[in-house]
Amino acid sequence: MNALKMQRFFEQRKARKEPLVLVSVRETSGSTYSKAGDQMLIDCNGVGCGMLSGGCLESDLAVRAQVVVESGEPQSATYELASGDEDVWGLGIGCDGSMTIDLQLITADADYAPLSIPAPVSVLVLGAGLDAVPLARLCSELGWQCTLADHRPAYLENADFPANCPMHCLQAENLAASIELADYDAAIIMSHHLASDREYLRQLAASPIPYVGLLGPAARKEKLLADMGGYAAQLGDRLHGPAGLDLGGRGPEAIALSIVAQVQSRLMRS
Repeated sequence: MNALKMQRFFEQRKARKEPLVLVSVRETSGSTYSKAGDQMLIDCNGVGCGMLSGGCLESDLAVRAQVVVESGEPQSATYELASGDEDVWGLGIGCDGSMTIDLQLITADADYAPLSIPAPVSVLVLGAGLDAVPLARLCSELGWQCTLADHRPAYLENADFPANCPMHCLQAENLAASIELADYDAAIIMSHHLASDREYLRQLAASPIPYVGLLGPAARKEKLLADMGGYAAQLGDRLHGPAGLDLGGRGPEAIALSIVAQVQSRLMRS
């Protein structure tokens, strides 16, 4: 679920005072595309945001959503997705599972109160070199909020970062004073500047951020930790260096993919 896209979709319809239908997976069994708690939105014209199956159920959900809009009454539907169920849905999905899905009307009269879209994952990227561009783009595609910080104005001004990424030009020692670190789920240090990376690590050590990634070889990480003295112990197992899962690729795009995969894996275990 792309939380940023869902938020934008919701805010646009809310501004126009259009009714929406919140579609939520209540429970599942067996093999299914989505799990309990996953959501999507469908507007009064049948346009949806989000996906609860591989595209197989969304057309039926759009029809049901229109009934909910017209009647004002919630609905529930159970989909049996086993391959032998073609006579019911004509889908032949073959997932061998089932999903129970609730549809609930959201209106301006009710002040859109029932909506509960989770906040997007928030990632702080410390260093705005060219290798940070694919990382920011991947975060954006996933619906994560990516914020960039660097002490070099030209890095922030000249790179092709997504338009929805906030940027901060600041010295490393001013990080915690300028940015509320507690708001972030992950921080990636990739300034390629030894003194700045050391200071970033020192300030992140005192933060509650659950994932801290550090680019560069293991020997560089050990040198930085040794230079930090007592602060190093505060990072504990939150620090991942070299950042990223070992997926076997090379280059900025592959490294960005490995980092995003590791952040996703770590946060899903939290």
